[in-house]
Amino acid sequence: MIINHNIAALNTHRQLNTATTNQSKSMEKLASGLRINKAGDDAAGLAISEKMRGQIRGLDQASKNSQDAISMIATAEGALNETHDILQRMRELSNQSANGTATDADRTAMQDELNNLTSEINRIGNTTEFNTQKVLNGGIGSNAGDKITKATQASVTGAAITATGELSIANGAKITVDGKTFDVGALTIGADKSDDFDTATTALSDAEGALALDDGLDADITAGLEKDVADAKVALSKETDATTAPQNAAELATKLGELTSGGVKLSELVDIKVDANDKLVFTAKSSGTTSEVAISGDATAATALGFTVGAATATSTGQPSTIERAGIQGSTALGATASNTVVANSTFKLTVGNESAVTVTLKEGKVYDTKNADANVAKSAMNDLVKDLNASLQEAGISDKVTVSLSADNKVQFVSETGKDISLTEGTNNPLAALGVAAATDTVGNIEQVTGPGAQGSGFNTKFQIGANTGQSMSLNINDMRSAALGLTGNAGQAGFTTSTSVTNGTSDIKAEAALNISNKEDASKSIAVIDKAIASVSSERGKLGAVQNRLEHTINNLNTSSENLTAAESRIRDVDYALAA
Repeated sequence: MIINHNIAALNTHRQLNTATTNQSKSMEKLASGLRINKAGDDAAGLAISEKMRGQIRGLDQASKNSQDAISMIATAEGALNETHDILQRMRELSNQSANGTATDADRTAMQDELNNLTSEINRIGNTTEFNTQKVLNGGIGSNAGDKITKATQASVTGAAITATGELSIANGAKITVDGKTFDVGALTIGADKSDDFDTATTALSDAEGALALDDGLDADITAGLEKDVADAKVALSKETDATTAPQNAAELATKLGELTSGGVKLSELVDIKVDANDKLVFTAKSSGTTSEVAISGDATAATALGFTVGAATATSTGQPSTIERAGIQGSTALGATASNTVVANSTFKLTVGNESAVTVTLKEGKVYDTKNADANVAKSAMNDLVKDLNASLQEAGISDKVTVSLSADNKVQFVSETGKDISLTEGTNNPLAALGVAAATDTVGNIEQVTGPGAQGSGFNTKFQIGANTGQSMSLNINDMRSAALGLTGNAGQAGFTTSTSVTNGTSDIKAEAALNISNKEDASKSIAVIDKAIASVSSERGKLGAVQNRLEHTINNLNTSSENLTAAESRIRDVDYALAA
């Protein structure tokens, strides 16, 4: 008889441990609802399940992406609906002006309305955004200026005070900067003929000024790229009660700088300095904006005090000019002498301002058939080229600083979106030469008054990720829908357009484009056909957007179905069967 081991007890203990382990696993599965809680439960099943989970979550996100894409398209299409309404009104005005019953005064009123409607089309194109991305301005860039407006440098200098006496700033005089008003009050200036109280305006950094002289000492300076600021004015006239008088320009500058409005000192908004010739210089501190400083003087009051206020003179007078974009333009038209053949993995270097050079790679080898006798084929090849170059810039991470478009004469142009100089340098396989662009350095301003659709950019381009995996995307291009791209504006004096600039970009008061001329019967009649083409262009764009929206709706249905079925398959692998687990 074996008495050292109790085999029956050992068997019972083993069976009890097995039952306890199985019970623990079953309780874990029942509690979590999952058959696989750790890799040990089913290693292969876990790997398959995780792959399916990635697909399911990707499909669900792709469905959300598609819904967001529909929202973007609806935003653009809704804005174009307003553009359509405006164009219909413009056509109505042209038709009315072409009628012989209208008088010159009637046509003047009609022209004024048409000018404003054209500016509104620009505003819609320049400001329609989805998630900060502008979708109708031809792809200029997110939150960029609607147009880059440049003007010739100018300054205004008041003549020196030429007699002795006391010059005062009248009670009630005000200085307004950035919406803040400073009450000057009775500030008296002590002066003699050795003092020069001249005023000058200095252009802001990153912006240049345009001078418009109205009279005597009045001057308005408009400068820069982004926002509007109210004029700042100082009125000079007689004040008999004042007792404290600054005796020189430096003291006057200090006194003016101490004026406050809402707890803000004038010196915080405007630099008031004295130059080497003892002249006061007012300079707005708002770098990169359109702050304005204007000086006006009451010549009558000044004369009564024994001072002679001379007429203001402009050292450099200029009119605002418009630069749609600036940068480097190819010297060769596509379809002319360039080979238009790009070798795979060709590179070139692009430098923006003082930043480090960035290498841009054209990964795919391609022949752009821009010399084809069929104009449609050639144009399609040109558009493909622009699209591929912009895609390469985006991959290089500089698409917000430089874009590529075609000029009106079919030349490749690299456009600075930030206003900084850009330079190009050939790299591997010399792709720039193949595209008719010589490696060069160009400064801002070399491409001025670029006209035609090419100047407006290649359109707003984006991709929607509508699948769970790489490469499952849909591209969308929305063409420039502003007035110039629609053929509604041109150069002043151009046939069919007004003799002077009458249209703004919709967000500023600077008139940079000429509207269709409906001030006479002949031009009004011709403008009807131009507007009809614009209506057709907008209709085509809306139709394209509608088609993409319909496609996305089907995409969403397909994604949801795929996600549902894949979820069911993943559930069969990973979820617990309560009947078996219990």
